[in-house]
Formats: sequence, C-alpha cells, structure tokens
Amino acid sequence: GERAAPPVLNAEQQAAFEGLDALAAVGRPAAALLYGVTGSGKTQVYLRLIYEALARGRTAMVLGPEIALTPQLLRIFASHFGDDIAVLHSSLRAGERYDEWKRVRSGAARVVLGTRSAVFAPLDHIGLIVLDEEQESSYKSENAPRYHARDVAKYRCVQHRAVLLLGSATPAVESMYQAREGRYRLFT
Repeated sequence: GERAAPPVLNAEQQAAFEGLDALAAVGRPAAALLYGVTGSGKTQVYLRLIYEALARGRTAMVLGPEIALTPQLLRIFASHFGDDIAVLHSSLRAGERYDEWKRVRSGAARVVLGTRSAVFAPLDHIGLIVLDEEQESSYKSENAPRYHARDVAKYRCVQHRAVLLLGSATPAVESMYQAREGRYRLFT
C-alpha cells in the first residue's frame, strides 16, 4: 500500500529527536538512552531517526524483545518503510529467515526489525541501532554462543560510526548509570 508520512512529533519528542539526530549527523560512534514512560511516543522518535538515517545513505536496525514484536509494531514499521524493511525473528521458518537475510545482504532491505539475533544482520553503512525495551533479559543469550545484544550492538556501532539508542520506560541500572556518568547521552 501507500507509505505513511513521517510522524509529527510533539515538543518533547521533537527535542529528543533533534538531540539524537545531531549525534547521528556527526558521524562518530555514540550511545544514548531514550527514557520515556510507556505510551510517550518513543517509537515515533525511532521512526523519525530512521528516516534521517536513510536520507543520509545509512541503514538502521531496531531490536525488540520477542514479546514486543507484535503484528501492530510490524504494521507500523512496514507502513513507513515498505519493502525497505526486513524482519528477522525466531518465529520465521529457516527458509523465510534466509530470504530476509539475503535481502539485507544484497542491500534490498535497509531497515532491519528483529529480536536479539538480528543484531548480526549483514547491514552495511549502519547509521542507527535501536534496542527498544533495553532492560529486557531476552537480549542476553544463554545458549552458545553466549552474548548480549547490547554489547554486540555497541561493537557494531563503533565499526560503522553509528548511534546506539537504548529506549526504555524502565532502563537497566547499568544503562542509567552510564547515562548519569556521561558515557551515554540521556534524552527524555
């Protein structure tokens, strides 16, 4: 269908967007925490940041806990990015997952939406990686190979000179500490 227009942001969302977009425009690796209560419109900010990343010729990745990848969230992202989006999560059959992986690898999909393992998607020129509900324990893999999606995302952001955005209404203690110490930028 027809693609949706970029979302219109309220004043608080706009202020967060402008600060985050300024970080992304510099072209250096950075990390930020977007702290907002449930329903405050963090997803709208993510959408606008993805639009800007794509406009700069970069790609974007949005990771969510398994439970957060609802059909509604998929519809929202698909309505904005259409065929530019690839979805990677454990509910896909192996063939479907491979087809999506090939679309990402070839550059046909410039936005990846997925769960923990999607952090390994073969995106080039990454400009933004978002971990929504970053405090969720489902980002940590207990099976071999053991990893935390946040740590892999940090590494990839350094490689690509991208922005890592951690979004949450209840941030992890370590993320809030990093923000308070100035290692992460804090936006509300």
